[in-house]
Amino acid sequence: MPEIRITFLGTSASVPTKDRGLPAVFLEYKGQGILFDVGEGTQRQFMRFGRSVMRVEHILISHYHGDHLFGLPGLLSTLALYGREKPVHIWVPVRQVPYVEAFLNAIPMGVDYPVYIHGVDEGLLFHTADFTVYAYPLEHTSDCYAYVFEESPKVKADKKKVKELGIEGPLVRELKAGNPVYWKGRTISPEEIVYTVPGRKIVYAVDTCPIFHERAVGADVLIHDATFLHDDHELAVEKKHSTVLEAAELAKKLNARLLVLTHFSARIKDLSVVEAEARKVFEHSVAARDGYTIEL
Repeated sequence: MPEIRITFLGTSASVPTKDRGLPAVFLEYKGQGILFDVGEGTQRQFMRFGRSVMRVEHILISHYHGDHLFGLPGLLSTLALYGREKPVHIWVPVRQVPYVEAFLNAIPMGVDYPVYIHGVDEGLLFHTADFTVYAYPLEHTSDCYAYVFEESPKVKADKKKVKELGIEGPLVRELKAGNPVYWKGRTISPEEIVYTVPGRKIVYAVDTCPIFHERAVGADVLIHDATFLHDDHELAVEKKHSTVLEAAELAKKLNARLLVLTHFSARIKDLSVVEAEARKVFEHSVAARDGYTIEL
């Protein structure tokens, strides 16, 4: 399995369609799972596309509108039936936490493992040795946040130089840890062998007008709201969503490597039209279908 795998479990907006489930995107990193939004039917989409719901550790909810939230009680209940013991962390815009807590407390789910609900505000949410997750505000009809997954920089050794010097494995590890080593009569500094590669960045921004934010610049994958085609621009402004064209323009400004469009209105029947509209502005654009998977 690749280090990063992103699966689009649901790509519709507001209501499901025959071909599209409600919003949910599952990011796996070295076996750890982050679920962005949890629309109705998300747990079934896990089964449909061969992903393990037991890997979910964090659920990042963009906002509390029903199409992004109604799958949460069922998913938590199923985890309990599967014998879940590890905690689940749920992240919700801070002013919406009381409503989500009330929603979950009103339903007998039989959850006997730890569930922690955290309020989201702009900035750092959590981090591990391998990655960090940030949030920044979007512009919608309620408080709504984008989420940014940033992989930690990777320290690598120049294989050619390692071979030339004949350095053995333990010494390479010391150099990568930032320590000089003594080898064949001289001291070798890390700078001679070691270099740093920036980590990969995934941005999830749905249910929003197009918002430029420095945190999203240089995204390897920009997952963005594309609720309407540009012919419906006035409706997009009224509902505070993005058109396909606006998402493509934003991806270009952010210098993203790949734009993945999602959250499509039911009025959009042909996703090839979405891709054609986006690629006029930003060539590296894809309209996500349910089950679409990216491996990095």
